[in-house]
Parts: sequence; structure tokens; C-alpha cells
Amino acid sequence: MNSFLIVHRPPRQPLRLARHHIDMLGGALSGLGGGGAMIIIAAMLTYVLNQDPWAQLRLLAQPIMGSAATATSGFAMGPVLVGLLVHLSIAALLGVLFALLVRWLARLPSLLSLPEMAGLAYGLLLWAAVYFLVAPFASSLMLTTAAPVLPVLLIQHMVYGASTGLLYSMLRPQPILLAYT
Repeated sequence: MNSFLIVHRPPRQPLRLARHHIDMLGGALSGLGGGGAMIIIAAMLTYVLNQDPWAQLRLLAQPIMGSAATATSGFAMGPVLVGLLVHLSIAALLGVLFALLVRWLARLPSLLSLPEMAGLAYGLLLWAAVYFLVAPFASSLMLTTAAPVLPVLLIQHMVYGASTGLLYSMLRPQPILLAYT
């Protein structure tokens, strides 16, 4: 006699993300948006200052590609794409860090524009970290290139922080407020 074994499996449950996972995803997306805004403002500022608009992306590609990334001026597909990938990856990771910091800072509902104001402070903190800690150790070329455009880098990082904070305030899960009647 043939016998069949019937196995009953429970129905699949929909994927449910914990609140901190949603916060981290919102932070990554906010960081990508802030990184995009930073690229746009960088292009505008380099145009106004008559500088090479691709130089910053090529400088970001230099630790990976070596001196070949900055050997030529103007547009070079490989270094620009590698620099863009590095820039957006760092922006997304820093967005996640921003989300974790805001979540840690704000145990209460955000009624006082905490993410937006924290974004500006975060942008200033990132600029200081990049200029004083990362650039001197990453490359001497990066530091000598960055020194004359100190205000430009400050503006770019403030735009990143403000954009990240604004986007995060829209993307993060909102607290439930109970109304008293």
C-alpha cells in the first residue's frame, strides 16, 4: 500500500520590519538623498568658481584607483563612476548613522523639528571630521586641493546635513499621538 506523508505548513507571514530597521532604512534613503543634493550643489559651486566639476568625484576614486583617477582633468568615465559609487555609499552609511543618532537623541515624539536641526549640526560635524581627520590621512593631494575651497566644502556638507535631516523627518516612522477628550 502506498502511503503519503502530508506535511502542513503554516501560511507565510508577511515580512515585518522592526522599528529600528525602518529607522535605518529611512536613514539610508535620506543619506542617499542628501548625497545627491550634495553632488548637485557641488556642481553648481564648481561652475560658479570656474573649477573642474568632476574633480571631487575623481578625488574620491583615488584611494581605490590610485593616481590614475586624478591623472587627467575633465570627465573620465571610470574614475567618475567609482567616485560616485564611493560618495553615495558613504552618504547612505552616514545617513544610517544619522538615523541612529536622532533615534537615540529623541526618545520623545519630534515636535520641535529635531531631525532638521540635528541635520545641520550633523553636516557641520561631518565637515569638521572630513577636513581635520580624514583628508590629512587619506591623501596629500586631497588636502591641498581642499584647502582653497574650504567654504565650498562647508556649504556642501551643510547641504548634505540639512537635506538628510529634512528627508529623514519625512521618511521615519511617526510616533502615535493619543488625543485626550
